[in-house]
Amino acid sequence: MSFVIVQWAYKSVLKIFNLMYLNLIKSDYHSKIWREGTKIILKKSNKSNYSISKTYRIITLLNCLDKIAKKLIAMWLSYTAKTNNKLLDFDQMRNRKQRSAIDTVLNLVHDAQMAKSRENTLTCLLLDVKDVFDHVMLKQLIKILIKQKILINLINWVKCFLQNWVIDLAFDEEHQKSKEISTEILQESFISLILFLIYIQHLFLKIRARIENLQSLNYIDDVALYIKGKSIDKNVKKLKKMTKIAFTWANENAVQFDNSKFELIHFESHKVTFDQMIMLFNDIVVKSKICIQWLEVWLNRKLNFKMHMQIKIITVTRTLHSLFRLMNSEWELNMKSERQLYLACITIISDYDVKIWWNNQKSHAIKFCKLQNAALRKILRAFRTLLIEVMQIEAEISSVKVWLNQKCKNYAIKIVELLKKHLTRKWTFILYSSQYIIKLDLNLNATNYLNWNESTSKLSQKVKNCKEKLT
Repeated sequence: MSFVIVQWAYKSVLKIFNLMYLNLIKSDYHSKIWREGTKIILKKSNKSNYSISKTYRIITLLNCLDKIAKKLIAMWLSYTAKTNNKLLDFDQMRNRKQRSAIDTVLNLVHDAQMAKSRENTLTCLLLDVKDVFDHVMLKQLIKILIKQKILINLINWVKCFLQNWVIDLAFDEEHQKSKEISTEILQESFISLILFLIYIQHLFLKIRARIENLQSLNYIDDVALYIKGKSIDKNVKKLKKMTKIAFTWANENAVQFDNSKFELIHFESHKVTFDQMIMLFNDIVVKSKICIQWLEVWLNRKLNFKMHMQIKIITVTRTLHSLFRLMNSEWELNMKSERQLYLACITIISDYDVKIWWNNQKSHAIKFCKLQNAALRKILRAFRTLLIEVMQIEAEISSVKVWLNQKCKNYAIKIVELLKKHLTRKWTFILYSSQYIIKLDLNLNATNYLNWNESTSKLSQKVKNCKEKLT
């Protein structure tokens, strides 16, 4: 059933839908029909060896009514996590409002920069949980929910939801007969993410209780454990002790870490680089790296983002050349369509992590300017001698420096609007306060800002209100 059909049906029989979902949740029941799905196995592109299971991706086709039910429960759990600080750890970032992948990386960058400013070294170990949704013990999850004093209706619903799933497999136009699966958290489910966060939450509490000054960040299966100190040797010893606790907990709770994805880096400001490695208790040696990739962002020891910018420029250039080939095709796109394609395809790649690396660096701005100038000439069919400012006005595209600063200012406003206790505000306040926020204690309200679609009398009154706030 398509979501469009569900939307039209909901508008027609709104009361029936509301009563149905309310009664199903109250009765602790998840319909049997909704616990049926088809798993389609797809090959990942550009893989050399397809005999390995990792080279395949599984997509589950589920009932739309089932997705709505799981989304409602996920929203309920998210709200419970917001009101009950013990349900999720404060540094677990995914599937929670106002906590994105960029916020997670920015928190790590903030701590590394603060450590460097105090002449300390931040040693960070990156872990990856293997096959996240396949290693969740139902009994253990129920125990955690009971311990956290979650409503009994919700606990019974989760128990019903995770049992007696019937799955069909489809691969290369072949179908396998339906099989019953228990304790299955589907990766595409709305509720699967927050259930796994609840399941793994105790690990971080256990580590911090044993080791002082250890900090962690968790984005579903990506875990960053780091510690600050004057001595790298002491940092490595503490991290080694931490990994022993983590592996012991993982064995007790049927969770596995992917040994091939362990990464170690020392964020330091010394001219001489330290290649201190770490040997884990299971004889796995993790060597320190000069540069690592975490949540699609490349971080090096000096935090100058040179490697990240090189890769980003290559990606933007490749996409831009593909766009040029489309512009030169027989379809003969008009200027408006070409501009829209440029904004949709190119600026999104550039804007994704601007908040992390942009600090008015001329070298970074020049590289993006060259690419944007080439795009402007192609869109406007202009000569190379035409002034860049004229082309920007004609195409209604702002300069690189303007839109990069605008993105950072928008993010700064977002930080100010967060609660003072919010993790992202605590950790990123110092990074953005000096550059983009003048009055940090200003109570921002959307009603105080100008709206182009308002009368002039209201606009003049809002201007006065803004001036009064700023003085």
